[in-house]
Amino acid sequence: MGFIKTTFTLLGLAGGSYVGISSAMAAGLTRTTRVRSEETPESIGLDYRDVSFTSRGGDARLSGWIITPESGSDSPQTTARGTSWVIMVHGDNTNRSDAKTGMLGIARALNRRGFGILMFDLRGRGDSPAAMSSSGYFERLDLQGASDYLVSKGADRSRIGVLGFALGGAVALMAGSNPNNFGAVVSDSSFADLSLVLRNEMTGIKRPLAMWFTGMEFMAKSIYGIDIKDVSPARAITRSDTPVLVIHGEDDEVIPVEHARLLGRAIGASFDEIESGEETVWIVPGAGHTGSFRTQPKLYIEKLVKFYEAHLGAPHNSHLSLPSTSGEPESQVD
Repeated sequence: MGFIKTTFTLLGLAGGSYVGISSAMAAGLTRTTRVRSEETPESIGLDYRDVSFTSRGGDARLSGWIITPESGSDSPQTTARGTSWVIMVHGDNTNRSDAKTGMLGIARALNRRGFGILMFDLRGRGDSPAAMSSSGYFERLDLQGASDYLVSKGADRSRIGVLGFALGGAVALMAGSNPNNFGAVVSDSSFADLSLVLRNEMTGIKRPLAMWFTGMEFMAKSIYGIDIKDVSPARAITRSDTPVLVIHGEDDEVIPVEHARLLGRAIGASFDEIESGEETVWIVPGAGHTGSFRTQPKLYIEKLVKFYEAHLGAPHNSHLSLPSTSGEPESQVD
C-alpha cells in the first residue's frame, strides 16, 4: 500500500510539473519586449500624420503613421482615391521604424515612387497600448484593422498591398489569405509554420523541453485562446488567391531559409522557380534575418515596385480624409 501511495504521489508531482512547465511555455508566446520608435518619417524628410485605429474586432488600439504620396513623390499625380497603398508590418520585439530592417528607408523609396504608406505598431509593441502578444495568432487582426482603417478613409481595398518582416511577414501571409483583405502581399523573413519553429527550437538547443510541446499547445489554446497549429502561413497561402512574393536572406540565422522554400512550394512554385528568384520567391545571397534590403537595396526596391505595380496598379495620389495633426479633427488632405 505504501508503494501505491508513493507511486500516486510521484505521478501527481509529475503531472503538476508537466502542467506547470507547459503553462509557463505557453505564457512565453504571449510576451514581447516593448521597443519605442526613436525616429519618425520626418527624420528622413517625409511629411506624415499620426493616426490610431483598432484591430479588426476592436480588442486592441494601435498607433500608426500615414505618409501620403504627395509627401515625397518625384512625379505626383492627382487622381482622387486612386492611390496604391502599402501597409508595412514590423517583426517581434521591435516597432514600425525598425532600423535593423531599414523600414523607414523602404518607406521613403516606395513613397517617392508614388505609393501611400501606412506604418503601425502591432499590439503591445512600440507606442501601441499594452495587449497580449500571440506570435501572430491575434496580430493578424491588427493588420486587418489597418486595412479597414484605410478603406474607411476612402482607399480601394484591391489597391492595398502589405510588406511584412519576420513575424510581420507571417501576419501578412495569414491575413492576406482572404482575397478580400489585400491586393498583394510581400513577406520578408517569415516562418512557414510556428509549430515547426517551436519544435525545432525544442529539439535543438532546448531538447529537454520537446516532451512538453503537446502540453504547451493545449495550454496556449485553453488559457490564452491561441491555436498554435493555426499559426501557419504556409497553410494559409495554399488556400489563397492573393498574389504573394516571398523574400528571404540566404544566411538567415533566426528563421532558416528552408522556410522560404516551404512557402514557395505552398504558393505552387517549382524548385527551379524558387531557386531562380524570378517570380514568387527571392532568396537573397549574403543576407541575414530581415537584412535583404540592406544587402541589395536597389534591387529590393525594384522588385517591390514591379510586384506592387503589377497587382495594385500604378500608384497615384490620394485625397483620403486623414488627421491634419495628432489630436485634431480629421480633415481632407490634398
